[in-house]
Amino acid sequence: MITKFISLEDQYNLLGGKLFMYASRFLTYKFKQNDISLTKEQWTVLMQLWVKDGISQQIIADATGKDKPSMTRLLDNLERDAYIQRRPDFKDRRLNLIFLTNKGLEMEKKVMPVAEAALAELTHGLTSQEINTMKDVFNKIYNNIGVL
Repeated sequence: MITKFISLEDQYNLLGGKLFMYASRFLTYKFKQNDISLTKEQWTVLMQLWVKDGISQQIIADATGKDKPSMTRLLDNLERDAYIQRRPDFKDRRLNLIFLTNKGLEMEKKVMPVAEAALAELTHGLTSQEINTMKDVFNKIYNNIGVL
């Protein structure tokens, strides 16, 4: 019996994130086409706040997989562009909580239809079962590296 092994290139593409890189570029392209001046990384931060406003930088960093310096830079840029504001946590003054501004709240209405349409294009032709299988595979990989 002949056993096929995944080539080194395919292993790299799988684990190195070639698909994610191209999907990220595609989403950025769709944002630019629709005059949305956010990066994919900024969008992922705003998405966390659209779900629950007034959360800590650490919660956002954990949810998006960003390290502290990257998250600080992202938040600095979002604050500079008036999408968010930092406010002291009254329970722990060492922490700042991150809140959406009106501009940040309004951006959801503009961005999410574009992001959802881009995701629909990226997954065109995939069945619900294939998408669920893909999610299961990604979750197993995340579990293997201790992400979840």
